[in-house]
Amino acid sequence: MKYNQPEPHSKICTNCKGNGYIKIDTIHGKDQIKQCWVCDSRGELKKYVQADVDKFIYDFYFRGV
Repeated sequence: MKYNQPEPHSKICTNCKGNGYIKIDTIHGKDQIKQCWVCDSRGELKKYVQADVDKFIYDFYFRGV
């Protein structure tokens, strides 16, 4: 039996606007360039649809026996 693994849906990070870095003011000066901590400097967020994940788990553990 073949299982359909859930596919992640991606969207642009709203914190860095897809750049992977942001400019912030710190005690060391203005406009310090820092890596985005929301998307880990990738520029996009990957998110799974919970219904797809639940279906995969159900099929794998209960129908694959």
